[in-house]
Amino acid sequence: MTRVDGCTIEMLDTKTCNAFLTWVSGGNKKPEGAEGLGWLLAHCHDGVTWGRLGEDGLVWLVSSAVFPDLSPAISASNLLEMRLFGKGKEVLIWRSEAEFSGRCLSDDAGDPKGGDSPTRPDDETRILLGDRLLAGPKDGFSRVGTASGREQAVPLECTEQDFTGGRQPLRVRVRHYFEQDSQTGAVRVAASRLVDIFKEVR
Repeated sequence: MTRVDGCTIEMLDTKTCNAFLTWVSGGNKKPEGAEGLGWLLAHCHDGVTWGRLGEDGLVWLVSSAVFPDLSPAISASNLLEMRLFGKGKEVLIWRSEAEFSGRCLSDDAGDPKGGDSPTRPDDETRILLGDRLLAGPKDGFSRVGTASGREQAVPLECTEQDFTGGRQPLRVRVRHYFEQDSQTGAVRVAASRLVDIFKEVR
């Protein structure tokens, strides 16, 4: 287990990574350490798949079930990297040769170094692809795209009004954690994770 100011990083063994993959792929057994996760982003050999945890807290709803022509089904054979994330933590799983490796990054409670520390965690909001609604919303997912033909199916219910005037309202929140060199004082990003996906309201 590793500690960085504001968070704890725990490495996950192959067995645990496979348990998360089985859960996401349709299993209804929640792995240990899955509390607090609500969103999913998977990069596969043949595309990107978004997901959200169902209201029962057990079954993942994924874009590949709603828009199968756009989003690939997540499986051990095609997964490259997957992030399961929520307000307080993220589980990251990636392909490492023939197996999967992973880590769980969890926020520490409180702010032990104070709000003015140069290594306090900092959130960044990034714009997601999509300036028009192409289909949906359907089962909680919306197919969005751009004039150049790029598309994705996000786990949000969007309307055409959200994109009025060519707006790009889709956002993902990223949290950065920092460390400081004890000799030079230089500060650098030590770890980053996804926190939330949302629509920016006008």
